[in-house]
Amino acid sequence: MAEATSAKYPASGRAKKKITTGRVIVLVIAAAAPLAAIIGNAPLGLSTGGALSMPFAYILVGLTLMAFAVGYTALSREIVSQGAFYTQVGQGLGRPAGVVAAYAAAFAYGAYSVGSAAAFGYFASLLAKELGFEVHWMGCAAIGMVVVAFLGYRSLDLSARVLVWFMTAEFAILAIFDICVILSKGLAALPLDVWSLPHLTGPAIGAVIPFAVVSFIGFEAAALYGEETHNPRLSIPRATFGALGIIIVFYTVSIWVIIGAAGSSEVQALAMRESGNFAFTLAHTYGGSWLVGIMGMFLVASILASYLAIHNAASRYFFALAADKLLPAPLAAIHAEHHAPYVGSVAMTLLELTLVFGLGLLGAAPYVGIASGMIGLGTIGIIAMQIATSLAVVGFFHQIGRGNLWTTRILPVVAAGGMSVFLVAIFRSYSQITGSSSALVNNLPWLFLPLVTAALLYAAWLKKRHPNAYAQIASSTYRHSEIRTAAATQYTHRYCVIGAGPSGLIMARAFKKEGIPFDCFERHSDVGGIWDADNPGTPFYDSVHFISSKWTSYFYGFPMPDNYPDYPSGRQIHQYLRSFADAFGLYEDITFNTAVTSARPEGDRWRVELSTGEVRYYAGVVACPGVTWHARVPKVPGEATFAGEIRHSVSYRSPAEFRGKKALIVGAGNSGVDIACDAARAAEKTFFSVRRGYRFVPKHVFGIPTDVLRSGTVLPPKGVALTADVNRLLDTLSGDLTRLGLPKPDHDALSSHPIMNTQILHYLAHGDVTAKGDVKAFDVEHVVFADGSREQIDIVMFCTGYDYKMPFFPEELFDWKEGRPQLYLNIMHRKLRGLYIMGFGDFADATYRRFDDMAQLIVADIHSTETGHHRTWLDSLRANDMTDLRGGKVYVDSPRHTNYVHTETVVKLMAELRRKLGWPDLDDSCFQSVRRKTTSNSSGSATSALSNIHSMTRRKQEASR
Repeated sequence: MAEATSAKYPASGRAKKKITTGRVIVLVIAAAAPLAAIIGNAPLGLSTGGALSMPFAYILVGLTLMAFAVGYTALSREIVSQGAFYTQVGQGLGRPAGVVAAYAAAFAYGAYSVGSAAAFGYFASLLAKELGFEVHWMGCAAIGMVVVAFLGYRSLDLSARVLVWFMTAEFAILAIFDICVILSKGLAALPLDVWSLPHLTGPAIGAVIPFAVVSFIGFEAAALYGEETHNPRLSIPRATFGALGIIIVFYTVSIWVIIGAAGSSEVQALAMRESGNFAFTLAHTYGGSWLVGIMGMFLVASILASYLAIHNAASRYFFALAADKLLPAPLAAIHAEHHAPYVGSVAMTLLELTLVFGLGLLGAAPYVGIASGMIGLGTIGIIAMQIATSLAVVGFFHQIGRGNLWTTRILPVVAAGGMSVFLVAIFRSYSQITGSSSALVNNLPWLFLPLVTAALLYAAWLKKRHPNAYAQIASSTYRHSEIRTAAATQYTHRYCVIGAGPSGLIMARAFKKEGIPFDCFERHSDVGGIWDADNPGTPFYDSVHFISSKWTSYFYGFPMPDNYPDYPSGRQIHQYLRSFADAFGLYEDITFNTAVTSARPEGDRWRVELSTGEVRYYAGVVACPGVTWHARVPKVPGEATFAGEIRHSVSYRSPAEFRGKKALIVGAGNSGVDIACDAARAAEKTFFSVRRGYRFVPKHVFGIPTDVLRSGTVLPPKGVALTADVNRLLDTLSGDLTRLGLPKPDHDALSSHPIMNTQILHYLAHGDVTAKGDVKAFDVEHVVFADGSREQIDIVMFCTGYDYKMPFFPEELFDWKEGRPQLYLNIMHRKLRGLYIMGFGDFADATYRRFDDMAQLIVADIHSTETGHHRTWLDSLRANDMTDLRGGKVYVDSPRHTNYVHTETVVKLMAELRRKLGWPDLDDSCFQSVRRKTTSNSSGSATSALSNIHSMTRRKQEASR
């Protein structure tokens, strides 16, 4: 019976709350405030000479926005977009444009939210007066702010549940009005002359376009909320098109009936005469005073709903910008219980409070001053962002060389052109839209010019002074894709895999799945590489454990057993690798006890010489040598006369080696910290030499594996809020490390390989380990440190890393830089076709998943060679593409970090290549077709079964010789 396995962290861990697509539609429609638009904006348009063009104006604007939505959702389907406009503009037009979009979007939504607060106060005050209460508009605004602050502080799901009632009420009241008009006037309620050619194509339509455009503001927020749904890839397009379609129909039908109610020949004059009371006058005519009262209440509710939706959008922009360090880090805080960006919401509430009350106390009118000015300002900014986003769609898909011509090129350009015309029209009609004669109010849009200039200057400064923060701007990942367009083929050439450690096993499985003939050679008698304690030369030691958890580190389609701890031991990892090889039938594909002694190109083939003396020829070679076999030992003055023992950690096995000795551990990598902790328990005295300050990462935070918590799939315990600032989080958890004698960290936490061990802090705090600086020299029985101090030492253990070596290749095959071969994506030889290296890229990530990604790209490259598809392009890419795999980030200047890459950057680059070459993304279902149907994974039976398979395989191999 197969043992239970663990693919996901237990359900007892708090998962993120998700909202449905329907609730996203509610949030989007609420932001557009359709009832308020019909009552507030429509009369302004109807009072112009283009009154009868209003229905078609809504359709025309709606269709233009549909064109925008096509590109907008196409990009949303491709990338994860926490920052909506900001992320998409940064991805398509570059980081400087992304910074501009970031601040412009936050400014626009913030201004719109402030205006909405004032508008609510004004109309709520009028409603209260109608009901017989005298309440100052600022008092009503305060009530609205309290309600919005409360809902914004809590989960988005609660806001959506509240808004659904508001939205239903908005539709219901206008439906009642429409029915009353139709019952009274019959078909005359729907006058056909609004669809006559002059009203569809005449110049008068230009006068009403601005008022129609303003009515749609808010529909674009689907991408902002969509990331909080179960399936954003489906939810964002459905919510965007669903909301937009509903709004178009709602506006078109409603304005058509309103024109019919007033009469085609009378509507303009009535709208000019009644202005803001226009809709209420018609409601009284056809429904009576009861309909007017209800419409007034629902108008206020509509404005409140829009206010809440826009407030939530602004809060999420604050959160996204703070997470990318474009705003103060506290704004990126998530509420411990409600999982809402509550600090961003509180900040937005304080901004609303300050501006609404501040301007109000200075004498500004609530509606034609504050509301109209701020909402108009927000409208300008949002439309500008829509134009930039349309251009970003074209830029993004042009960069990646994919995308449908119509949906990612033509329609976005049409949308950008159309909305540019709309923007000009809004500028020309701005005083009419705001309803204000104030020069101050009507010149507010010019504030965007200094904002854009300041954003560009800040982006340039950030790039120069804080490259890591700059590299994070508008970062995103591709959404998962299961689509394969690469044609199936019959592979005719054979390939050689060197090594049966983790990367070799992954490569073998990838070849097996694709049907690529291969031979795998392993010099040892079993799989596992460094994780096999019996493998000669392994750096394996008794206390070694995985530094990433089993929840994030398993091979695709093969989770680790349930009975494994969060961080398995080295022996458990070896058992896991053996079970993996058994489950996918890899043992019979591996030739054990056989080393590759030489591999070199010969014509268009690779000549491979084995330790048996046999020579074979292959179409390509995949070397999976591992990177922790060849010790790097620094040269220190005086080591020849030192009386103590000098070793490298590659030879270390057990704490017993320190018993009764004064030990010095040099180096603060993961193995160095582990070994220092071993020495603390066994040695007479332990010293720990570090060259610079580091941050030490706990393996659990609040009982949850750190990598699981960082992945965002599980929330911290109820009542606990975590900052998005990793430096701040670790400094808070660990405290002042200089108290323990360690140097102060001199770099960002993510600028070096994470040290997943805080036990060392325990031993330092208890005096079992003493921190020292860099080693300067040896002096017979003493070690001299950089600060001039000396300690008598019996054994020095250098934990100073490893050199990258591949002794079976001629060294001149590679271009070496700082001891690392220069490869395309750290995988493919830049000139020689068919030469691949697995595992030579360093990530701050669960490496096994990245190995699978690398293996798939190797398979894709071989597929290209065998079929000829994309071969010329790939050869050019390998030779000439020098993409920065660090994504602009700066890492610690040390040999350990020479080949260090930024995980998100490389993952995205590999995803781009997969898409261009027609290969799907990997997941746990990808390899089920090559997995044995029956597998025994339990510890006892697995060992026996694997031994039997291994013995049978070895006997076959010996017989074949």
